[in-house]
Order: sequence, then C-alpha cells, then structure tokens
Amino acid sequence: TQVYGTNLDGNHPDGTKAILLSKCYDLSRILGPKLQFNMAYDLELNWDVVYVEYSTNAGANWNLLGSIDSQPNWYTSDRTNISSGDDDDCQNCPGGQWTGTDEILTEFSYDFAANAAIGEFDLTAETNVLFRIVFESDPFTNQEGVILDDFVLTGLVDDDDDDNDGILDINDNCLLVSNADQADNDNDGAGDLCDPDDDNDGILDLEDNCPFTANTDQADFDGDGIGDVCDIDVDNDGLTNAMDTCPSTPPGATIDVTGCEVFSLPFNNFSVLTKGESCIVSNNGSVEINATANFNYTATLTGGSAPIANEFTDMTSFGDLEAGDYTICITLAENADYESCFDINIAEPEGLSVSSKVSSLESKVSLDLSGGKEYFITLNDEVFVTSDSKITLPLKLAENKLSIQTDKLCQGEHEETIFLSNEVLIYPNPIEGGDLTIFLGNLKKNTVELYLFGTSGKSVIFKKPFTVTNNSVKFNVDRLSTGIYILNIRADDTLLTYKIIRK
Repeated sequence: TQVYGTNLDGNHPDGTKAILLSKCYDLSRILGPKLQFNMAYDLELNWDVVYVEYSTNAGANWNLLGSIDSQPNWYTSDRTNISSGDDDDCQNCPGGQWTGTDEILTEFSYDFAANAAIGEFDLTAETNVLFRIVFESDPFTNQEGVILDDFVLTGLVDDDDDDNDGILDINDNCLLVSNADQADNDNDGAGDLCDPDDDNDGILDLEDNCPFTANTDQADFDGDGIGDVCDIDVDNDGLTNAMDTCPSTPPGATIDVTGCEVFSLPFNNFSVLTKGESCIVSNNGSVEINATANFNYTATLTGGSAPIANEFTDMTSFGDLEAGDYTICITLAENADYESCFDINIAEPEGLSVSSKVSSLESKVSLDLSGGKEYFITLNDEVFVTSDSKITLPLKLAENKLSIQTDKLCQGEHEETIFLSNEVLIYPNPIEGGDLTIFLGNLKKNTVELYLFGTSGKSVIFKKPFTVTNNSVKFNVDRLSTGIYILNIRADDTLLTYKIIRK
C-alpha cells in the first residue's frame, strides 16, 4: 500500500481532517497481532498532526488507538491544546499523535497484546475492527507532507499449529514461538524460546548472568557479566578453569602457566632519562632512573669499562659516561626472580663538517655546514655568523683564507685557502723568511720536483720531490742567503721556471 498526503488542506481555509487510509480486520483469528506501517512526515510542529483511530461498530464511533507510551514504537507526542497553555497550539491534537519533522521513512508498530497488558483497550477478540489513519492541519499551508507505505497486520493464524513448527498446539511447549526441538532446559513445560526463566532460579533470563544454570546469588568474581557457575574463566586471566590452579587471581594480575599470580610491576614503573656528552670525548654523559613504586632496587649499568651497581628506592643516576651503548638491569631485594632491563645510548655531538664549492666565474664560495647549531666563519678579515647549514660568500682576493668554527670549540676547526687563479702562483715573493708557497693551478699533480739554482743557473741549491697538498707545495727559505734564485717546477713532461727573491 502506498498513500501520499501532501498539502491536503491547501484549498481549505478552515483547516482539514483527511482520512489517509482505512482498513478492516478480524483480530479474533490472529494470535499476537501487531499493526505495522512505514511513514515519513514533514509537519508543522503541534499545528499539523497524524494519528490512528479504530472502530468496532463499522465506523459509527471512532477511538484513538494507543498513546505515546504504546509499545514498541508509536506516537511522538501526547500534547493537547489544554496542555499547551499560553502557546495555544495543538488545536487538532487528540493527545496521541505524530508531529514535527521525521523525513526518513520509519517503521511504526503497535503490539495489541502488549498494550492490552498495560491497560489499553483489548482488541484481540474483536471480529470486525476498522482502522484509519487521520491527518489534521490548521488553516495555513506550511509543512504538510505525509507519506505512508506497507500498512500491514502481522500475527499467527489461530489453528492446530499456531507457530507452524510442525508440533501441534496440544503437544507444543511454545505455542506461539517456532521451536521444533522443544528444548526445555529446566523441564518446567515451557520451551526455552518462550520461557522467561530457563533455569527456574527465580531470575528472569533478561537479567540472569547464567540463564541456563541456576544461580540465585548471581556471583560474578571477575565482573564480566557471566556468572561464576557458567563462566569457563572465572578470574578472566585468559586460562580456563580446567587448567587454572589459581582460579581467583585478582584482575590484571600477571600469571604463570598454571594461572597463579607472579610478581610484576607496571610497564611504566620506571622512567629512564639519558643525557649525551656535551662535547666530543668530554665523557660527561649521564642517565637518570625514576621509579613510581618504592622498593629496594639495584640498578646495574654495563657497557663501559666495568659494571656499576647503584642501590635505590625511588631514584638513582649514573654520571661521567662516555658515548656508546649501555644496558641497565634493575633487580629487587623483595623478589629475587624479578629483573627489568633497558638498552640505552649515550650520544655525543657531531664533529664539524664543511664542504666547499668554488665558482671562479662568479668569485664565490658555497659552503655546506653540519655538526653545529651556530657557525663562525672568518674569510680573509671578515667574520660571518650563521645558524644555516648552507651559505654563499664572496671571494675578493686571488688567495682567500677561510676558517670555520662552531659554538663548541671541541667540535674542531676547518681551515683552507681558496685560490681564484688557474695559473701557478708563488707567494710571498719577494720573501723574507719562512715557507714559500707554490700554488700549482691547473697542473693538478700529486707530486712535483723542485729545482732551485743560483742566478747563474748552474749551481744547484737543491733538487727534491714534493708531495702536493691542497694543490700546493711549500718549502722553507730560512737557510737561503739573501739574493735571487731560479726555481724550476717539473711535473711529468711540464717544466716551469720562476725567479725567487730572498730578502
């Protein structure tokens, strides 16, 4: 059945009372009758309403079916015009109705037997009952939509086998509930499916924590909602009663394989705080242990040169630790079998690391920095401070002296000389003393031979191979007397000649 009631009073200025549906039934032949239908509505709250009426005299008189308390799912409102007070609304309300907004199609159901038991008029013996659904609205067209679908009466036909389970009513221990097996746990003549107390212990199945085993005391040791007499794990420790040597261990207890409690501490009983070395090889790392529960603990630290043991009750610490991996194991004087171990690491700061990339065309150097929080850079006579890991600086000279440190001197210092020329450079020249530096430019050799001659070019002062470092070689001129010298640089098949002045 599909019935639609939409804007039914749009043309009636005095309001409307519309009959949306009317059906007649013989309830005397139906066991456990229930009236059901689907409905959705969008009604102006308290001004427009829908309700159900019945008549047992062919429509001569009509009565409201049910109330807001009717079971299992009936009206949404019991408001009347009198109860509305100063609001003076619900002028069409009979005192039991649907009103408001419920735009989702919903099943509504009325159980005749259940509602007769709570004092409503008993229609189950009536041979001719007429039902109708009534829609009423006020004079104003506003939210007047109603949809009905599938208006049906359900129940069992009263015959020799009312529940159609193959067992005749005269032999059936559940007349209205199909139960071909006729199971009757307490042998009281009422089948389990229709017996409200299947173990006959005086506690209804809905409230009984063991509905098939008599237990008037409702004892439930572990509080899991299953009575002890039917609970296969009374203490809820994960071990069945048949295997549990200690069936009454307290909730949350740690057990052994027999189900008996063993000593344990919460997983978060200990907090372990480590502090790394303040600088490389400073050997001042530390670890602190705090305990929530006070016992006589012994903490043993291993991983260093020798084990260290500290006794404590709530807090202890180990200091002057070098960087590395350690293990701390905690034992208790109160329980010789208890041990809890932690693996820890004492860290140390990184060393300073610098990677430089020179652009000769742009006269710039790009630096990649790591190991520090802050970097102090000296380039020639200028000082730069940065916390960034990358920085690009200008190169203003042919020879540029670069020095880098962090905020911690122990992280080391980086120094290098950056040449912008691709040619061989010899400096300082003239030279008063100390080291003469020869920058090899494009030669890019690992070793070179240096020949030093007097001005005649015949007397050899020295002839010696030199290892190239940072594309440069150096030799000391302090033993040379003042004057002019000829320097030959030989690298494989390349021979370069320069004049050196010792002042």
